Order: sequence, then structure tokens, then C-alpha cells
Amino acid sequence: MKWTKKPLLTILGTALLLSACSTNSADKNAANLPNADAGKSGEQVTLNAVMLGATWGEATQELAKQYEKETGVKVNVELVGRDVIYQKLALSIAGQANYDLFNVDYNWIPEFASTESLYPLDDFIKKNNMDTSKYLPRALALTQWNGKNGSFGNGGTIYGLPQTIHPHVLWYRSDLFNDETMKKEFKAQFGYDLAPPKTMKQFQEAAQFFNGKTVNGQKLYGWAAQGSKGFGNVHTWLTFMYSNGADVINWDKMTSSLSTPEAVEATKTWVDLLKYSPPGVNDYTFAEVASDAAQGKLAMAIHWSWSAFEVDDPKKSKTVGKWDFVQVPEMKQSVPHLAGWADVIPKTSKHPEEAFKFMAWLENKQNDVTQAKMGAGDPVRTESYADPSLIDMKIEGTDVKKFRRYTALQGAMKTAKARPFFPQEEKWESTVSEYLSAAQLKQITVEEALKKADEAVNKMLK
Repeated sequence: MKWTKKPLLTILGTALLLSACSTNSADKNAANLPNADAGKSGEQVTLNAVMLGATWGEATQELAKQYEKETGVKVNVELVGRDVIYQKLALSIAGQANYDLFNVDYNWIPEFASTESLYPLDDFIKKNNMDTSKYLPRALALTQWNGKNGSFGNGGTIYGLPQTIHPHVLWYRSDLFNDETMKKEFKAQFGYDLAPPKTMKQFQEAAQFFNGKTVNGQKLYGWAAQGSKGFGNVHTWLTFMYSNGADVINWDKMTSSLSTPEAVEATKTWVDLLKYSPPGVNDYTFAEVASDAAQGKLAMAIHWSWSAFEVDDPKKSKTVGKWDFVQVPEMKQSVPHLAGWADVIPKTSKHPEEAFKFMAWLENKQNDVTQAKMGAGDPVRTESYADPSLIDMKIEGTDVKKFRRYTALQGAMKTAKARPFFPQEEKWESTVSEYLSAAQLKQITVEEALKKADEAVNKMLK
């Protein structure tokens, strides 16, 4: 699946302008939203939902059939691309479309919550005695906004329920790392035992060692990750930044902080490591990384945890069962970039209470596990990672555990960090991506790229 991110500033501006024009009406409706669910006696409630056309969206579409059997509430689930979700959400907020629930990339939550366009869920959570402590803390934090820039992890109003998380983890070919010949060659060259890298120095040397080798007729590259301009490169770069103790914005001053020594070092390390990646890596999206891993072209990858299902699919992969997973290498620490998707309710929903009930049911203890079994993404509830039906499940026809990535994932979720959590994130991301791409392509130096990015971001923030 090609998963890209594109800004939709024109659509946002138009839709939110319409929304602003009807703010007073929307606020009055919001005050009475729970009553909107009380239709005529015996009338069937129908919810309209828009989900990402990914595995978790497909799972939602299937589970909605079961929900209708159990409750009598029909849920129409549209599966669309990321950009189309944004369009439909903006139009729904502006009163130009009729939807009750949206599956959203988490960075949109501060954007739409800041304009009071999403339905706050705290009252529904209390009314339904929902225990939010069952969620992984950083998964729940993706849905919270306290009105302050950079507020990820600092609590606030809950505007959605997490459906899936996928932090970066380090993928490595266990068959190559355990090969006796490889181990002897590596130790002779670097003076220590070949093992899954824990530090950035070890990662650099492992990438150098494997790059260019031929295994079973296939040329290997040391590693790969998303590198495309237009958000892909930002996602990889953030893992290097965060792991080196850098942040992208000085939140106290609300100024860009991309020229700090930590940021420069992290960016130089990332750019330099690209020489051990496949040709064309600067255009790699989500899809190319997973495809190269499945086809046996890579020794390592820094990629989303959830995406591991692709390398274990015998219909697509030549490396089934050969990948294993650990936390991303440390620079000063190991802090992976965290991605995730959540479900939210627009303020214009006609059935907010029923929409919340469906969301809560979708992410209850049983269905969190069920979705994982369906390949729908990594669980968002802590207890799911101890469920025997998941941790003991094996890839069909093998003795390899299907969800072996969960150990690394749980470690990653203790330190994982979101993209800058503020309403302008999407615009920030597209701005920075341009300068990172120029540095990747050696058009300008890393220092020049980050200085120019600082200037552009500060102009945007003003």
C-alpha cells in the first residue's frame, strides 16, 4: 500500500471558513448533541464512518457487521485514502457532509480540536464508566489536546480513541545476523561480535558490513527507511533527532530549533547513512521499504512496527520468518518516532453518543485483539500484549511467532515521541521536508538546510 501524506491547505481553508461562518449554530447544536440520538421509537440508527483504506479500516468494515447484529445499529464504513479523509472531515465540519465518525492521523487532532471542530469525549467516557488506563499511555496521548503547543503526553481533553499505533522499530534479518560466516567476517573487520545494533555506531558498522554483499544471488543493501520528500523523510529523520536529544521547536519561545548541535549531528548521521541504502531511497515511501524487505534486498530497516505483516506474507515475501525486531539504535537514547491512527467524532455528527458507543466497542478488550489477529494494526491496550492467542500465534506453516515484534514494540512505546503536537504540524512538516530533501540530495549542506528550515518555520510561526 502506498501511504503518502500531502497537505490540503486549500481544502482546510475553505472548509474551516465555512465552519467559522456557522460557529454559533454549531456550538448551539453541540450543547444538545447527545439528544440527537433520540429518534423516533424503534427507528434504526445508522452511523456514517470514514476510515483509512488500510488493514485496520478493512477490519472495521468487517466488525461493523457484527456490531449491527449485536446492537441493531448499522455502521456504513467508507474506505478511502488519507487525503480524502481530510477532505471529508473538513467538509463535514463545515456542515457540507453528513458523517459521524472519522479515522484520522493523530496530527490532525490538535489542528481540528483547536477550532472546536471535534466532539470532546470526556463526558461520554465518564458516563459509560470507561477505564482509559487500559490504553498504552502514549497511545491515548495521541488523542489528547490541552490547548498548548507541544502538549503531547501532558494530558488534556480526550478527542478520540486510539485504534492502532506503530512506532519505529529496527528490523534486522536474523538469518544473516546468525550466519556463522557473516559473524566471523564481521568480528575480523570490526573487532566485536555481530549482533542486533543497540547503538548508532553499531548500526553504522552493520550497515557498512552488509551493504553490497550478495546472498542467494541477491545484492544486499545495509538498510532502508522512508526518504521521500513530502513527509516520508521527516518521519525517518525524527527518529534520529529524538534519539539524539534534539527537538524541532523551542516550545517556551515558540521558535524553530533545527540548528542546535544535537539537531545538526542527528541530521548528518542520517544523511551519511543513506549511502548504505538502495538507489532511489530518497524517493522511498512506506511501500518501497516494506517491498525491499520482503524481497530480501535489505539487511536492516527502520520502519513502522505494524508493517512487519508484509514480510511474513508468503504470497508477497521471500523472507518469511527471517526478520526480527529490536528498538531503534541509541544515539543519546532510543526514542522512536511514533505514528498512530485514532477515531474521532465531528461536532456536526447527528449521532455522537451512538458513534462513541461504536468506537468504544471497536476498541474493547476483545476487539483490540481481534483486530490484531486480522492484521489490522498493533494493539492500543496494554493487556492485549499479554494475550496468549496473540503472543503464541505462529506464521502458518512455520514455528516462527507471528507477533514476535511485540517485545520491541512494548519497549518502543515507553519512550516513543509524536511529531510536533500543535495545530500547524501539517504545514510545518511540508516546509521542513523540502530542506531535508535538499540535504539528502547534496544540493546544500546539512547546516545550510537546517538554517534555511529554521528561517522558513519561524516565518510560518509568525
